[in-house]
Amino acid sequence: MNGASKTVLLVDDSEMVIRLISSMLKKAGYQVLTGCDGEDALTQFDKKNIDLVITDLNMPNKDGLQLISEIRNMQYYRFLPVVLFVSDSTISIRDYIKTSGATVLLNKDAIKEKLVSTVKKMIG
Repeated sequence: MNGASKTVLLVDDSEMVIRLISSMLKKAGYQVLTGCDGEDALTQFDKKNIDLVITDLNMPNKDGLQLISEIRNMQYYRFLPVVLFVSDSTISIRDYIKTSGATVLLNKDAIKEKLVSTVKKMIG
């Protein structure tokens, strides 16, 4: 059973994106926690077993880069794989994201085609 007992924290300020991606991940056998922005997502890290974070770049309160930075500063979670969604995948933003600590950059247009296979590669 793929993704058995693996937990993904999904962070996006769009309810539609949360519903779409949660459904895809649950069908693939993953447990899904959600957050509506970086600040909300950080409340999920309290002693929870999180295997992977998927976050949007642009969100209110704390954006994806701020969230990743805070995750990297947590002793227990600092090596956690993080997928960062972007709408604009130009070279300059790719370089910026490399320095952010994101593990993988995915263009939002490619979510349906690449998300589940990317998660499987990263955490099984």
